[in-house]
Amino acid sequence: MGVKLFAFSRRREGTTPEEFHEYWRDVHARQIADEPSLRRHVRRYELNHRLAQDYARDRYRPEATGAGWDGAAVLWFDSMADFEALRAEPAYEAHVDDGQKFRDDAQLSVFTRDPDVIVDKPGRAGAGAKMVCILHRNPALDLATFHDHWLHHHGGLFQQIPELNDPLLAYDQNHGLDLPDAAFDGVTEQWFTSFDTFVESLGVEAVARDVNPDVAYFLDPTSIEFVMAGPPTVVIGE
Repeated sequence: MGVKLFAFSRRREGTTPEEFHEYWRDVHARQIADEPSLRRHVRRYELNHRLAQDYARDRYRPEATGAGWDGAAVLWFDSMADFEALRAEPAYEAHVDDGQKFRDDAQLSVFTRDPDVIVDKPGRAGAGAKMVCILHRNPALDLATFHDHWLHHHGGLFQQIPELNDPLLAYDQNHGLDLPDAAFDGVTEQWFTSFDTFVESLGVEAVARDVNPDVAYFLDPTSIEFVMAGPPTVVIGE
């Protein structure tokens, strides 16, 4: 079983979204892809760029607090040891320092295991919009209870209720590793035909009736943050 690192980033003050995404894609990410000593530790690396429509949207409660994240990077490793080996490479420090050129210091990150696939339809690869949502559990729940409820009950809602399932092309749950300094507990990824399909999916009766009360039970709604992205930029991997 592998390990995934999700990292949400926000652009520096004075940097436009276009400047942020161009530098992130064409310069910063290439520093890992084009440096053999770094690339050899990474199984896959993708960038999820925030959609222009998402910058303009209203914020939908109870989904997020609206921190304005510009994108989410995802790196796959065969193990945590491979991530630590990446960090130990001499070239890695320069890559970290380069981040200061285009993004601010605020980042949200979590390590997860390989995903549990809740919904998987043939259109996943051609999805026009993808929600990447980082989660923290309700502090009243222990980690094992949280993971079990998220996987079997919350995931089951999207498998069993047609009006929740129909808009989805795919739904993966990335469950966080039990690490001492973990600030978040997992990441939801959901794929849609388009941004408009995502927005329409929020208005169905089952969201208010079933999803929102369940979110209030097992998550800390004030900590939820998400990005609506387009098709990812694959930096390493297929």
